[in-house]
Amino acid sequence: MSRALTASLALTLALASPASAQRPRRVEGVAAFVGGTAPSSGTVAILRSDVTLHARLALAGQTSRLPTGPLPDALLAAALEEIIGEVLIAREADRLRAARPSDGEIAEERARIETRAGGAERLTAILRAAGATSEEVDAIARRRAYVDAFLRANLEGSTVISDAQVDRVYDSEEHPFARRPREEVREVLRAWIAAQVLQRDVRRWIEVLRSRTTVRVIAEWEA
Repeated sequence: MSRALTASLALTLALASPASAQRPRRVEGVAAFVGGTAPSSGTVAILRSDVTLHARLALAGQTSRLPTGPLPDALLAAALEEIIGEVLIAREADRLRAARPSDGEIAEERARIETRAGGAERLTAILRAAGATSEEVDAIARRRAYVDAFLRANLEGSTVISDAQVDRVYDSEEHPFARRPREEVREVLRAWIAAQVLQRDVRRWIEVLRSRTTVRVIAEWEA
């Protein structure tokens, strides 16, 4: 089952101090509010720094180069939309009083973030270049583990794919394994279909949650 992506919403302001003089200053600001249009006890503020860190971590998994320098608007817009979706799901989990993830599940998510970034040393370099902290990554891991546990509890049944579904999709040739023998790819195709179904269901759920939740986007990144 694919892992749901989630993000840290911790408020961090860059301070000019001798200890931080060698690190870039982070320009802080709100990118979006979820649950309201202004700061309040029931509103989640998504910060621009949260979005840029999310985008740099995503980019790290796609390139061998350290993801420093300006980020494309399209990447930032996509990162913001992903975080909004994750926050909506986390708020719904809170509303339904979902179980919190275990320390082990959080540690597993933290390890996945590190692996996708290219290892511990590369993750440390990314954080240093971004002026971010390890605690922010820990917060990302906690939220992702929480969202993932909630999704698994509520959507797992939809990802049970029958042999008939596998055969139907294989015959359609609308998949990445069209030129390989059916039996050779049956199980990997089953997993691929399950991932597609899960992504579809999560998108629909986010659309429903967003339709009944106030979301105010402030950042002007263009997708």
